[in-house]
Amino acid sequence: MRPISVLSWIPLLTVLPSSVQAAYSLQELWAGDDFFDGWRFWGNRDNLTNGATYYVAADEAQDVAYTNAGGNVVIKVDNTSQLAPNGLRNSVRITTERAFDIGHLFVMDALHLPYGCSVWPAFWTHAVSWPSGGECDIVEGVNLQEANGVALHSVAGCFAADGTGVPTGELTATNCDHTVNANQGCTFEDTRNASYGPEFAQGGGGVYAMELSSEAISVWFFPRNEVPADLRDSSTSPDPTTWGRPVAYYASSGCNINQFFAPQQITINIALCGDWAGQPGVFSPVCGTGTCAEYVADPSHFDTAYFEIASVRVYGGGLNTRYTNGTLAAASGIIGAIGGGDAGAMATGRPERREAFELDSAQ
Repeated sequence: MRPISVLSWIPLLTVLPSSVQAAYSLQELWAGDDFFDGWRFWGNRDNLTNGATYYVAADEAQDVAYTNAGGNVVIKVDNTSQLAPNGLRNSVRITTERAFDIGHLFVMDALHLPYGCSVWPAFWTHAVSWPSGGECDIVEGVNLQEANGVALHSVAGCFAADGTGVPTGELTATNCDHTVNANQGCTFEDTRNASYGPEFAQGGGGVYAMELSSEAISVWFFPRNEVPADLRDSSTSPDPTTWGRPVAYYASSGCNINQFFAPQQITINIALCGDWAGQPGVFSPVCGTGTCAEYVADPSHFDTAYFEIASVRVYGGGLNTRYTNGTLAAASGIIGAIGGGDAGAMATGRPERREAFELDSAQ
């Protein structure tokens, strides 16, 4: 994970339970041959994280973004082309045309996540205007990382509360401000190796879910043999109040969700090297003594650098949820306090660089 700094801890406020139940209904389902409908391909070099990556356009994606014989979607890094020194390897970055306001549940059912040296994948959400509208990293890892990392990134003033008794993950940084500690964000680490990398694949994958509520942002991971019945397919109405404790929990007591988070688009991408995965001390020595750019030239290094996804789903109409003494209860509240609706503009991404937004505006 990124370097950890010692930061202030924000106490979790006590809240009262309610008997009101969440009532989510399916709004978007991406799966099979129709998966890429409603997504936009980047079609440019990685000018967001300075990676050794060319993100293909839609008409260039047939070898790296497709539906396999099993009906699952594969999003991958090119693993056949030998590159010249400092060349850019083809990969994928896709973003939903639609953005989803507070009061939505985001779900990914995957059988395989990308991993390996130089590889930096993510399944995440972000506002059209970054960083003012916030970012939620649901799945993220680099190189030989063994477990998933969850993070929020925001403007100054948003913190991850201690949340003792709520999250099962380890809170490793509390300040979500993107200007602090090289944009580390406020981070939780899953304590289970089954959440990422080889063990995720060996276990048949699993399901990730993030609830975006005005009371909290919560992220769950369920290994394949632990997926709740209401998340096994799209025919049921999910009820997060029955799922137990999440891996990551960001209470509004430390970060006012209505203030710091605008409607969110979903992005799936696989970066290579760049501002995190390629840095000395992160790439090396764990991945050898050479440079990350040198490593990227050999296509045989990327046989495990792919997503295999059964579906991505978004549910809306749910009530806000909150925790009481480690037990999840539902509570009504203001949904969509910032305003919402569809958004078709490409997000600017994580680092504070604007060339990608300018590129999109010109398209």
